[in-house]
Amino acid sequence: MLKSLPIFPLGIVVLPGNIQSLQIFEPRYIEMVKECMKTNSGFVIVLQKDAMDDQLSISDQGTYVEIIDFNTLPNGLLGITVKGMHRTKIKTMEQRQSGLNIGKVENIQDPEVDDQALLAKYPDLLQILSQLKQHPQIRSMPLEINLDSADSVSYHLAGLIPLAPKDKQKILEAFDAGQRLNFLSKYFDQIAGSKN
Repeated sequence: MLKSLPIFPLGIVVLPGNIQSLQIFEPRYIEMVKECMKTNSGFVIVLQKDAMDDQLSISDQGTYVEIIDFNTLPNGLLGITVKGMHRTKIKTMEQRQSGLNIGKVENIQDPEVDDQALLAKYPDLLQILSQLKQHPQIRSMPLEINLDSADSVSYHLAGLIPLAPKDKQKILEAFDAGQRLNFLSKYFDQIAGSKN
């Protein structure tokens, strides 16, 4: 089932289950937020790659997000907080007169995995996420981290550590939780290696 949804290209990647605060200042995106709030729907955040000759270059996979909070920031701009819901693939895209891109989008279902067997391979990653979960700043966020779900562990861990946007995009585009956990395991091995 294809759905028509607003597309919001940004220099960041929001992974499913994760929370992101955004500042909205362009009229087309203020309009988009108003429309989303009125219709109680969300939009798709996609990673904007380097702009080439004024052509919008974006990833064709993004994350459908929903607005969970909004306020006026001290600088007078509109601040919104969004939560990543699920992965999406953009099939086609057209631009409205306002400059807002509307995409025909399909949901990407995460394949089912044997959570227990998969998580048992990565006890270090579980431990890192358990520790992060206890951090006061993270505890104050409305995150629903399920330590028994390989999808939840891989998405939340990748969302909470300082990965570069291109690496977060790799996590987003990974086939399943097994690929994501493998990527994260190698990432932490590299960090540990560079400290020794």
